Amino acid sequence: MLNDKSIRNAKPKNVVYRLRDGNVVCRGLGLTVAPSGAKAFFISYTSPETGKRKQITLGKYPQLSLREARLNAVETRIKVDAGQDPAEEKKRNVTKLIEHRLLGTLGDLMDLYIADLELDEKRSASEVKRIKNKDLPLTLLKRPAHLITKDDILDVLTPIAQRGAPVHSDNVRAYIRAAFELGLNASSMTRWRNRAKQFNLKHNPVTTVKKTVKRKLKGQRALSPDEIRSLWKTNYLTPPMLLALKFLLSSGQRVEEVLHAKWSEFDLEQKVWIIPGERRKTRGKTSDPHFVPLTNYHITFLENIRAETLHETYLFPAKGGTAPRRYDSLTHAVRKFVEESGIKSFSPRDLRRTFKTQAGSMGITLEMRNRLQGHALSDVGSQFYDRYDYLKEKRVAINIWCDGLAKIIAGDN
Repeated sequence: MLNDKSIRNAKPKNVVYRLRDGNVVCRGLGLTVAPSGAKAFFISYTSPETGKRKQITLGKYPQLSLREARLNAVETRIKVDAGQDPAEEKKRNVTKLIEHRLLGTLGDLMDLYIADLELDEKRSASEVKRIKNKDLPLTLLKRPAHLITKDDILDVLTPIAQRGAPVHSDNVRAYIRAAFELGLNASSMTRWRNRAKQFNLKHNPVTTVKKTVKRKLKGQRALSPDEIRSLWKTNYLTPPMLLALKFLLSSGQRVEEVLHAKWSEFDLEQKVWIIPGERRKTRGKTSDPHFVPLTNYHITFLENIRAETLHETYLFPAKGGTAPRRYDSLTHAVRKFVEESGIKSFSPRDLRRTFKTQAGSMGITLEMRNRLQGHALSDVGSQFYDRYDYLKEKRVAINIWCDGLAKIIAGDN
């Protein structure tokens, strides 16, 4: 039987050898002595799972005392008698640990969502990328996605809401929720099956997180004729930004379609602006270009824009000239104008609604206003059969609009 003295006196040999303990209570207990002199307790047993003889180390001597080794041996024997194999259990635990480390993190999940948006050519991909880098802490991004909890999400959203940005808080919430939904379903999508990392998600932790803003009001803002005149004649905007807003209202097109426009899209002889299908908001539904008729009114604006920005590629180049201006550049300009003029707050996209509203008051039909603005028509005939560009009819309507806009500016409305 082992005792402290026999263990201390056990001398190393040229090969590993074992000393057995005769204690029947903890049968199978023994001590290995290595040629280096290192000593460790072990227990040997017959695996109840495989029927093979197994041996596992209980701990090193003297860090583990003989008494502690016997107690550990008894606990191990109880497991074996209950049908468990400690060695196999250890292997399974190591495998789980390895699999756990290979599971995708929250950062991986957000990258997958961004890649999914980019494949669908969604403009929101850049916004999600910005949110990932700005609003999500690095420590959270490095954590396995399946360990992210509701409290973790709240810890991200609460500071955003409390600093006075409740809408942005809800936008961050929506994007993170969509990312988790993608992670839950990626393995059943042909696009990502066997390509996306495994996340081992069981639920979406964002689902039970309440929105900060109970209900977002749909955009209702449209400028009145007096407000249009005030904008038109303001000195609170830089010339490029004022020209961008004027061209935005006079054409009725989307903000980014105007800001990202290239000179190559304009045929001034034919008086038409051809917005490529890949630049349209509806590019996921149609790749058809959008034909915007131009009047002398628009051409004057374009001449002023070219003289002001002096750029060969873009109407409204960003600083450095390698890219067009971003949407927020116009947002900041409008915000400054609102603060200086005292006018009721509005956003650049509200000018599109202003076009729709004021053009309707001039007798232009809703269908023609929709066609002028490039709205996707949802009826089957328009979607799949009608290939006519309606350019002739749109020219009539845009001339009515520009004549009416000129009267508003002159104060003759």
